[in-house]
Amino acid sequence: MRIGARAHDFGKHSPKKLAEILSESGILAAQLAVPKAIEGIGSYFDVSDGLCHEIKSSFEEKNIEIPVLGCYIEPALPDKDERLAQLKIFARAMKVCSIVGAGVVGTETTNFSHDESERERAYSLLLDSVLRMAEEAEKTGTAIGIEPVGRHTLNSPELTYRLLREVNSKRLFVIFDPVNLLSPKNIPRQEKLWEECFEAFGEKICALHLKDAVLDGESLRPCLLGEGVMKFEPVFSWLLQNKPDICVLREEISPKTAKKDIDFIKKLLGDKK
Repeated sequence: MRIGARAHDFGKHSPKKLAEILSESGILAAQLAVPKAIEGIGSYFDVSDGLCHEIKSSFEEKNIEIPVLGCYIEPALPDKDERLAQLKIFARAMKVCSIVGAGVVGTETTNFSHDESERERAYSLLLDSVLRMAEEAEKTGTAIGIEPVGRHTLNSPELTYRLLREVNSKRLFVIFDPVNLLSPKNIPRQEKLWEECFEAFGEKICALHLKDAVLDGESLRPCLLGEGVMKFEPVFSWLLQNKPDICVLREEISPKTAKKDIDFIKKLLGDKK
C-alpha cells in the first residue's frame, strides 16, 4: 500500500512546487483536484494539454502517482440541463485524466436532504448520469471512482452494489471512505458496516479515503487519525489481505501534523508502504 493525501490540503501551487511539497511531506500518492490544487486554474475547462504534461512530468520526477483525479460534480441534480452540464465537466476531467495518467476520475453523488420516499427518484437520476459517464469512460480509456456518502444519494453498501450491478461497467469503481458512511447512530455497529461494504463492493474498491472524527453532539467533527471514533483495524485487515496494492489517501490532512498522521498509517500497515 502507498500512503497519499489530497493535494489541495497542502494549498494551491504550481505543479512543480506542489510535487516538491508533497514529496517533502512523505506523500507517495495524491488525489489531485486540479482546480483546487494548481494555481491559476478555476475549472477543468481551464486545463490545457500543456499543463497536463507539466503536471505529469512534475509528479513523475518526485515519484508521486495520481490514483484519483478529483472532480466532484452533482450527478443526481433534478434539473436535467444542470445535471448534463455537470457531466460535461466530468467528461473534460476524463480527458485530463488520460493525459496525466491518473487512475480514476472521482466524484461523490449529490447531497440528499429529502424524505426517504424520494430516494428512488434521486437514484434513477444518478443511474442515468453514471451510465453516461461510463460510456464516456469507454471512449477516453479512463475509469470512474464513485464515493458512497451517508448524506448523499448513494448512501449505503446495498445501493452501491445495485449501482455497480445496473451500470455493469469495467470502468466503474468505488472510492471507499469509511467515515463518510458513519453517523452517530451507526458508530457502535461500524465493524458490521465495514463487513457489509466489503461484501457489497470490496472487489471494486480502487482507493481508500482515510480520516477520523469525534462525535460532537449530533454531528461528526474531524480530528487526527487515532483520536476519534473510527475503528481502523478491521478495515486495514481486510485491505491488506485483499487489496495490498491500494493507495491510502489521507483526507483533511494538515501540513503541520502530516508526519503524525503518516506515522499512524505506517503502523496500521505494519511499517509497510
